Amino acid sequence: MSKINIMPKVLLINPPFEQEEESVGKTKSVKKVINIVPPLGIAYIAAILEKIGIEVRLIDCAIGIPFDDLFKVVLKTSPDVIGITSTTPAFIKAEKLAKFIREKLPATKILIGGAHVTALPKETMQTGLFDIGITGEGESTVEELFKNYKNRKFENLDKVHGIIYKDGDNIHRNKDRAFIEDLDSIPMPARHLLPHPKFYKPTPASCRRVPYVVIMTSRGCPSQCTFCDRKIFGKLCRMRSVSNIFREIEDVVSKYGVREIRFFDDTFTLNKKRVHEICDEFEKRRLKISWTCLTKCACVDSPLLNHMKRAGCWQVLYGFESGDDRMLKLLKKGNTVAMNKRAVLLTKEAGLEVRGDFIVGTPGETWESLEKTLRFAIDMKLDYAHFNKFTPLPGTELYEILTREGHVFDFSKSTILDHKQIYYINPGMKQNEFSDFLDKATRRFYFRLGYILQRLFSIRTLHQLKGQIDGFSAIIGL
Repeated sequence: MSKINIMPKVLLINPPFEQEEESVGKTKSVKKVINIVPPLGIAYIAAILEKIGIEVRLIDCAIGIPFDDLFKVVLKTSPDVIGITSTTPAFIKAEKLAKFIREKLPATKILIGGAHVTALPKETMQTGLFDIGITGEGESTVEELFKNYKNRKFENLDKVHGIIYKDGDNIHRNKDRAFIEDLDSIPMPARHLLPHPKFYKPTPASCRRVPYVVIMTSRGCPSQCTFCDRKIFGKLCRMRSVSNIFREIEDVVSKYGVREIRFFDDTFTLNKKRVHEICDEFEKRRLKISWTCLTKCACVDSPLLNHMKRAGCWQVLYGFESGDDRMLKLLKKGNTVAMNKRAVLLTKEAGLEVRGDFIVGTPGETWESLEKTLRFAIDMKLDYAHFNKFTPLPGTELYEILTREGHVFDFSKSTILDHKQIYYINPGMKQNEFSDFLDKATRRFYFRLGYILQRLFSIRTLHQLKGQIDGFSAIIGL
């Protein structure tokens, strides 16, 4: 007589990126402007599980349950399967959680997905803490895995593409899974399992109004940047249909009263025709929401930017990375300083704010190139500039190059936002001098009378006013 197949009770967990006191280290004022937004990836996984009839709970430690209280919840829930998503900075928390589960709930299966296991699958499984690692894009893999869950265990693991798993003392890595071609086939993320959007805290530089959500309208990036890991979604850009995008937009507006959206695509304007169609739809539906996006300077023109402005866009974030052509070439950005300047001018002419991201301290950086980057941000009168220290994350080309050269990186003290914690320092530079540059560059950019007046006149909402106050107090504390 065969056993009755019992569907598993599943708990999905997004561990904190970092605890606030750890992430900012000695730079504690930065905690006022840490960007805390809903975790879309694990919300998509939850939606897949619900689609196939599995009971699932989702815990976002960044906003819902403090990490130290999570252990009590895990014991009380006593799930059959626990799925953890983790980036490299959060992996120390994922390990701590998995150790606790192994000790207290030895029968519970532990799955791990996300950027860290995708970049370092073998190393992740060699910890001995996880039963199955899900690499790359997870939705189809998770669906197949759980359709093969019978009698309290996963079966046919050797046939499931996109996983690495334990079999006794052995570790098996299966073939990679093909990327999902039809993104419209994926259910909408299970936002109802997350805290209400009003409880999240987007960085003041990127948000005028709340509640605020992030939405991805495409996956994959064709760029070749040496500091970026593209293994999760790949190099081929796949796009959702406009009708599918607006089904999600209408949903978050009607259910959660969302007033602002951040399109979180790597390059939102890669297909200009589609963006024009999105703008047309915003105007047609007369949705009273504002929005922002990320894109590349080579993927904009005046007609597009003006249309985006009319459709409710108020800010564009560009990854300029450097104000030095030599560094841009080393980083394989595919753009030049002249192209960056053109994008800034066109964006400002359209009446849109420009937020610039820069990555400083990568191999080849000099004091001269750092000064050129700072001068670019100041001279181009960017509305916001972020000088991000270089962190050689696994999965990136620079990580591979540096580790081959013998560099060893310890992310167990994951202080990504702390200017005093430097993972790589260029020859000819001293660590304390580079740390000081990070602080001084931020002060030199933001503490200019003209800039302060510009920001005061740009304020449109009370939320934005509070954000500006928090932002300036954070910089004062550097």
